[in-house]
Amino acid sequence: MAVVLSAVSRRAVTHLAQWSEIYAFLLICVALATAIAFGFVRYRDFSPPLRIIAFAIGMTIFAQLVFDSFGPFAGPPNILFGSGDGILFFRYGAVLSMVAGVAAIWRPSFLLPLFYFYLAWRERISVVSGIWVSETDYLGMLDIGNFTVVGVLSAVVLTSSQAVERLPWFRTALTCPNGVKDLRERAFGLIWACAVGAHLGSYFWSGVAKLQAGGEKPWTWLLENPTQTSILMGLERGDAPLAAWPATLQFVWDTIVHNQLVFNIVVLGAQLLSPLAAISTRALSFFCLLFDVFHIGVYFTLGALFLFWIAVNLFIVAAARRLPPNGFTAAMKVTMVVTVVCGRFFFYTNYLGWLDGPKLASQRLFVETRDGREILAPSTYFGIYSYMIGTGSLYIPENHFRFRIGGNNRDLASWHDAISCGPEVLLRQDSPTTIDAVQNLVHRTDRFFRNNPWVKDSNSFYAYPHHMLSNPWMYPEFNKLSMDDIVAYHYVVDSVCLGLAEGKLVRDVRNRTDYRIEP
Repeated sequence: MAVVLSAVSRRAVTHLAQWSEIYAFLLICVALATAIAFGFVRYRDFSPPLRIIAFAIGMTIFAQLVFDSFGPFAGPPNILFGSGDGILFFRYGAVLSMVAGVAAIWRPSFLLPLFYFYLAWRERISVVSGIWVSETDYLGMLDIGNFTVVGVLSAVVLTSSQAVERLPWFRTALTCPNGVKDLRERAFGLIWACAVGAHLGSYFWSGVAKLQAGGEKPWTWLLENPTQTSILMGLERGDAPLAAWPATLQFVWDTIVHNQLVFNIVVLGAQLLSPLAAISTRALSFFCLLFDVFHIGVYFTLGALFLFWIAVNLFIVAAARRLPPNGFTAAMKVTMVVTVVCGRFFFYTNYLGWLDGPKLASQRLFVETRDGREILAPSTYFGIYSYMIGTGSLYIPENHFRFRIGGNNRDLASWHDAISCGPEVLLRQDSPTTIDAVQNLVHRTDRFFRNNPWVKDSNSFYAYPHHMLSNPWMYPEFNKLSMDDIVAYHYVVDSVCLGLAEGKLVRDVRNRTDYRIEP
């Protein structure tokens, strides 16, 4: 019941948020009313591992919502900033979610409107902007949190004395040698194991995706993938944390090149063997901490910061330590393994497996100054939408290289063309957005900063917590500008092949399209 209810509720929130702002707002109202109805459930009713998972995920989402609801960042209107369309949901829905977040500190049922608002918020910003914002960074965490709370509330209600007394047939079905309380605790154990398995499933299926990318040669990623190419993507996007130290960056590059097979074996092996985390709590902690080491490595190479994923791994380790002796039962282990493999049918599962290539259609935004300069703007300047700028998921005109998310290739033919910087161009792109949506994004962003020039003067937009954080030290000229210095913007698409020389990015531009956008 927990699996079905959580999966249905998440999909319902997604569709309602996509359909209408009013539906999205009413959804939060209904979720808040439901939370009040279940306010009798307290965190002490949870098992310790579930309490840690639910509360920690809830407070993490709450902290993100505080930034989104009060922060001076370009994007949709929030409680303090912005105006125009979407006020009902983006402002007043945010107020309700803040109330729910505060109440969730004491009552777990209020985590649900908090989760549902953030999910609806992410869906609505894609609808109103015409720019799809990826769910890679957050939806896995939110799915687990939603499932945990829905599961516990279901177990508490179904094993309550009222349910047992009023439903004789149900009482018979729930017969347990050690009583209803023991049955509830066993259910809690299975819910926790299922939640953990859902998280590990993304790692497992990312490993499978690496094999699938090789097609008829499934071991291509393991034996041949140039993993160091991710460093080029971080430099191109402007979020590489080591960009200020070329010698260090070159050392990292050379280390990966000379030990490429070893790195690939460790990464792919850990992902494919992740179901073995169910052997014991020690094994589970080992895999979770190992994956966090991977994420940290990804940040210092690719520049992508998987904050939510890192946090969930730490929450799982903390929760596993609260299991009683012999509390990791055989049934829980089986449930965890089954969910790792099959949970993708119910839970959000990411398939982060591809073949790396240095050839891409790179999308960047420049500002034109009064003295005639064109200066590259950090993607974080555009708030939440910087994710899609960084991955190259905006508009691509005709006669450019193929659309590749961050240079990723999911088939051998595309990969061979990418690693050789082959001649392939597409007369027509299957772009995920339009040039009008890009222009509207620029106009909204510019309007926000001109209405709040102190944000640009202090460059506080870098403080927005994000999956792809621009490195401020890569934009010294832009950081010095005020809004009065900016007279226009340029949306530039480069068909480019990337390389590295002495720790610095080398760009071989084969085609360039430049759209000048007036403020």
